[in-house]
Amino acid sequence: MKIWILIFSTALFVGGTCLGVALQPKLVPTAKAETRTDSAPAPAWGQHHGRELSLHRFTSELKLSDEQDRELDAILTESQDELKYLGSAMRAAQDKSRQRITDILTPEQKKRLDELMAAERQKRSDAELSKTVASYSKILKLSEDQAKDLRTALENSRSRRREMKHGEDYQQIRKSAREEQNKALEKSFTPEQYQRYLEVSELERNDR
Repeated sequence: MKIWILIFSTALFVGGTCLGVALQPKLVPTAKAETRTDSAPAPAWGQHHGRELSLHRFTSELKLSDEQDRELDAILTESQDELKYLGSAMRAAQDKSRQRITDILTPEQKKRLDELMAAERQKRSDAELSKTVASYSKILKLSEDQAKDLRTALENSRSRRREMKHGEDYQQIRKSAREEQNKALEKSFTPEQYQRYLEVSELERNDR
């Protein structure tokens, strides 16, 4: 049983990593915004370049010509498409392996495995939520109580989306959940913090 759990845990980790890599090029706008306000010198080539490189850094520091800029954009677009394809292929392989493994389990083992997987997903969700709260706390300079309010608002928003019933409009549910979340945060944040929060959250949505 332990080997099956290990296989599933590995599949979840690899799948999440692959998806993160596939979405990496879409995070460029956020990197641009941070670069404009960061007065620190750019890192040397090869040092954390996976996170730091963006079209803005290329064009400003390497002084690319218009033709080079167009070629670079084409390369990054092609790379993104390839990574998305690889991500889809990996998820398909994982789904196939998952089905083959569950086929050899007894009903009791399947139930137990579902419980373990649900606990693992909850653990990852909690970790992601903590990371989000920590990031906003740093950007907005939130107090401890404000950080708690933010976590509560985010948890309520996620719960609303997860409780969506069959046939409901997902986009409308997301919009409604976001509006409720923002109303709660507007009461907790100062006007300056709330405005900055809206700006940052809008950038995040555009990057997805």
